[in-house]
Amino acid sequence: MLKVLRESAIERPWFYRTIMIFIAMVFVVTMGWWGFEQNKEDVIISVGEDRVSRDEYQRAYRIAYENYRMYKERGLITDDIPDEQLKDQLKPMVVEDLIQGHLWMQAAREMGVLVTANEVRDSIMKIQAFQTNGKFDPELYKRLLAQNRLTPELFESAQRAELVRAKARMLVRESVAPTADELSEVQAMMASQPMPTVPMQATPAPDRAFQAVLMQKQQRAVMAYQEALKAGTKISVRRELL
Repeated sequence: MLKVLRESAIERPWFYRTIMIFIAMVFVVTMGWWGFEQNKEDVIISVGEDRVSRDEYQRAYRIAYENYRMYKERGLITDDIPDEQLKDQLKPMVVEDLIQGHLWMQAAREMGVLVTANEVRDSIMKIQAFQTNGKFDPELYKRLLAQNRLTPELFESAQRAELVRAKARMLVRESVAPTADELSEVQAMMASQPMPTVPMQATPAPDRAFQAVLMQKQQRAVMAYQEALKAGTKISVRRELL
């Protein structure tokens, strides 16, 4: 099922992004924005000083499960995984996303990342799940949130948190650039490949080489930074409570 979700993220990025945004709403609580106090016996995930309670994990899990089922009913996912297997396979995905979300939020705070109200509004209006005939549908938006027991205020706070994390990742990506040796290596590789029969209308080969190297290096930088965050943060998961 995780493979299906990864394929959906590539083929239908809006689908995966929407599920992750619904999961992200738990950060409104876990970041302590409402001064919520957790019982230590109820903590299911610890990420540094951040805590995720059993209720918050279950909320994230339920949202991921219900949205997955909703998209399957709409024919956007065609796998045929038994319900019990689906529930078991969702658990590690939800746990990992909660951990990564906290790590990137902590990094964003250290970077001083900010997001404006206009950025939040514009990002929500671009989510395909909330659109009808290519335009943002306020009634559909409210209806989908209600189905997930969410208010617009809570969802928008979660979306703000997701944008903050996305900006932190962007700052890491933009901190790297290809070296001359890397560019030369890719250009040599492209030069050795046969020319296409039909002339390509895309960007020139040197630019394509630059973009290819840049994207690969940026992705590696983000993953390396994330792994460094995990390595430098005390993380514990009480799997018996999942």
